[in-house]
Amino acid sequence: MLNDDLPVTQKELRGWYLYNLACEVYYVAAITVFIPIILENLASDAGFELDHVTPCNKSQINYKCDVKFGPIFVDTASYSLFIISISVFLQAIIYIAFGSLADHGNNQKKFLLTFSYIGALSTTAFITILSPELYWLAGLLTIISNVSFGTAFVFYLAYIPTFTRVHPRVIDAKNAGKSSDEINKVEEEIANEISSKSLIIGCFAGVLILTLCAGVVRLMHEAPYSYRVSTAICGVWWLLNLTFPLLWLKDRKSPPLPSGENFVFYSWKRVAKTIASTRQLWQTMKFLMAWFLLSDGFNTIVSVAILFGQKQLGLSLMELLITAIIIPICIFCGAYVILKIQQYFDLRTKTMILITASLHSLIPIYGLIGFVAPFGLKNTWEVWMFAVYFGFLLGAIQSYCRVLFGSIMPRGHENELFSLYEITDKGSSWLGPLVTGLISNATHDLRYTYWFLLVMMTVPIAIIYTVDVQKGKDDAESFVKKEYEILGQKKPSVVKDIII
Repeated sequence: MLNDDLPVTQKELRGWYLYNLACEVYYVAAITVFIPIILENLASDAGFELDHVTPCNKSQINYKCDVKFGPIFVDTASYSLFIISISVFLQAIIYIAFGSLADHGNNQKKFLLTFSYIGALSTTAFITILSPELYWLAGLLTIISNVSFGTAFVFYLAYIPTFTRVHPRVIDAKNAGKSSDEINKVEEEIANEISSKSLIIGCFAGVLILTLCAGVVRLMHEAPYSYRVSTAICGVWWLLNLTFPLLWLKDRKSPPLPSGENFVFYSWKRVAKTIASTRQLWQTMKFLMAWFLLSDGFNTIVSVAILFGQKQLGLSLMELLITAIIIPICIFCGAYVILKIQQYFDLRTKTMILITASLHSLIPIYGLIGFVAPFGLKNTWEVWMFAVYFGFLLGAIQSYCRVLFGSIMPRGHENELFSLYEITDKGSSWLGPLVTGLISNATHDLRYTYWFLLVMMTVPIAIIYTVDVQKGKDDAESFVKKEYEILGQKKPSVVKDIII
């Protein structure tokens, strides 16, 4: 019995929203704030001065220390960036291995919850790290938790185009015989609404947990172990709140694996086939390439800013935590305000991406000004300004990008393509941390990384400008039609075509 096209109910939507309430604390608090600091602090406590003999002296502002990383020594700030880079490289493998499988049978919810429980438990396990010598264990738990979180989020995002397609307002518009342009506008409106709402709910949870953890850090007198306790709190919150999606999300069954396909190799074959069809899905793939750079830039800016504030501005752990609380508050406000601005001026999603991306590109430019001016992320007040500006724009552009991408992907490939999308999304992607880690390791000055970040933020703007959204939708429709013709099946068009 196929029920992929059953109309979505408010209860199921609530279960989907509350999943973000559960997991977003990992992104907002754990991997963005606590874990980079934990990794850097443990590495510094277990590390040495540049002579690789004298124990690291963390009492100096902008200290320069190295730590053992396998057979070599690396800068203690680079250790955190390299661990995140490794985790995202492994994410890519897991995404591709499982993405297409979730587009068949009833695997999507099963995969979502399995990886979520693994991620929540490994995040909670940070509380077991009791000494600096276990910095390697912190790295391992970071890899496991970040891979699990990112993989689960693939399956979460893939619900957006499905819920949009089967939303009662969209179904009514189709059954009323409205034009394609009118239906597209309704779909775009619904997708932006549910995407923004889930983002706002997730930010609310992030602020709540960050505030609770600020109290924990304060009660523990800002001891380094307080950040490990705070990370464990994120894991417990994630674990407990998985109850809602477990009970309320439906097992939406998609077609079974094609006859004769192998469960292990199918996903790899299907992704390879889709990538080989780039010419047929050129608008979709072009946007994906732009998102690779854009998302990498966003995530790396956050990682660099946290380490920059701690090492080069000498911010205390509490000051960094306050900065981390400001960002999701501004994400919450920005997602709501910018959505209202879009609705007031009746702007399309692509236009909003170009505007917000252009405003984001000013951040690395401001950091580079610090080379020649007495300002440019050189003072504590500038960190607060950065947090407000960055947060206000971040939530909106993330929401718009996933909505636009979902609108130009072929039906039945949602999990597969969102797996490629997520390779460069949550938890920082591999290229940014790797390159900035190498720059930091070579110069021992994080400010030089802003040159690289400027490129990462500006190139995708030009690419997105060339994306033809309507052609992308038409190409996706033709792609699916050809698939069904090859399989000798009729392509379902509206809800009533599905046999329930």
